[in-house]
Amino acid sequence: MGPGHFAIAFAAKSTAPKPPLWVLLLATEVLDLLSYAFQALGIEDFGITTSDLQHGVQVLVPATIPWSHGLFMSIVWSLLAAGIAYLVWRDRQAGMIVGLALFSHWVLDFIVHLPDLPLLFSGSPRVGLGLWGSGAGLVISGVLEIVLLAAGTIIYLATRKRKPEKEAV
Repeated sequence: MGPGHFAIAFAAKSTAPKPPLWVLLLATEVLDLLSYAFQALGIEDFGITTSDLQHGVQVLVPATIPWSHGLFMSIVWSLLAAGIAYLVWRDRQAGMIVGLALFSHWVLDFIVHLPDLPLLFSGSPRVGLGLWGSGAGLVISGVLEIVLLAAGTIIYLATRKRKPEKEAV
């Protein structure tokens, strides 16, 4: 979970007026929430890592996260979320934006994670650009998260519609 994920929700709200902001915020965190649930159920394992500003993230025991963070399952969860959003708001755009908000989590994780994101299931090739793999990359990713959150918040604030005074109560 990181502020960069929330940035996507804030920025996406301007393109999806029907779903409330909390739904978009939740959508961007679904993969991590699923991962916590799957770990509690013994289906996935986060692995063991260490991190410091000199070496970045070092993997001691690789994570097994195919059901929550695998590319294939991320697409499945995104399509499921899009379908649910469409059914709730009867709006294709709402469904598409909720699904894309959910999938954005995988895209952002792909940029920072070491190659631990499976394409399919356990045993399939793992991908990740590995920005977290160095101390400088860890710092850069932290700065990028803050910049993304600031940009997403600015977009949200600049595009939201003001409610009339009588409804503000």
